[in-house]
Amino acid sequence: MKLLTVITGTLAFVLVVLGALPVPSASGQSDLIQLRVSVFNSSAVLPSTVDRAESEAGQVLRDAGVGVIWLNCPQNAQHEAALGSCSEASFPSHLHLRIVRASRGLRATTVGISFVAEDGRGCYADLFYQPIQQLQEETQVSPSVVLGHAMAHELGHLLLGTNSHSSSGLMRSHWTGEDLARASKGNLRFSQEQSVRIRNRLAQKTPPALQTSVAAGN
Repeated sequence: MKLLTVITGTLAFVLVVLGALPVPSASGQSDLIQLRVSVFNSSAVLPSTVDRAESEAGQVLRDAGVGVIWLNCPQNAQHEAALGSCSEASFPSHLHLRIVRASRGLRATTVGISFVAEDGRGCYADLFYQPIQQLQEETQVSPSVVLGHAMAHELGHLLLGTNSHSSSGLMRSHWTGEDLARASKGNLRFSQEQSVRIRNRLAQKTPPALQTSVAAGN
């Protein structure tokens, strides 16, 4: 395992080296490829904020040709038996996002980290809400907008693999105030080339060795 890249600045993302079904498009365009995402809210973020963030991230992925099914998963270990498909993880069709208050050992401005193996595959990413709140105070952009685009960014890392930052757009390693303003207007997106790569990745068959089942919060 090795740390691939740590991005510094106002907004930071970290990438750690560690058969999808079509669903009808609501816009009437071509069918979307299905992606399931289990979301574990291990922070004090209101469920309504998470719901709005999922809507933001879902629109970003929808524009890339991907339809997301969000699974909002319980945190209480006593409810583990009720998790069902929440606890499943299967690359690339079922990924996990965990929202926590702040990172441990990373820069205070880091808002996300994705765990990707050397072969570019990974199912897990964390989002850190404290720096997202700080960004909201600095830019006046809704925290649900920032969180939602951070979700889409980290899912992008998982689906695009290693070396997936770009010089512009959603996958920039450092977002500017202008980028966040574009996000608030729904104009911060994957590039066409990234969208094609994501759809192609999701269309791949999942190797049995990469199918896992984990307990909530792990």
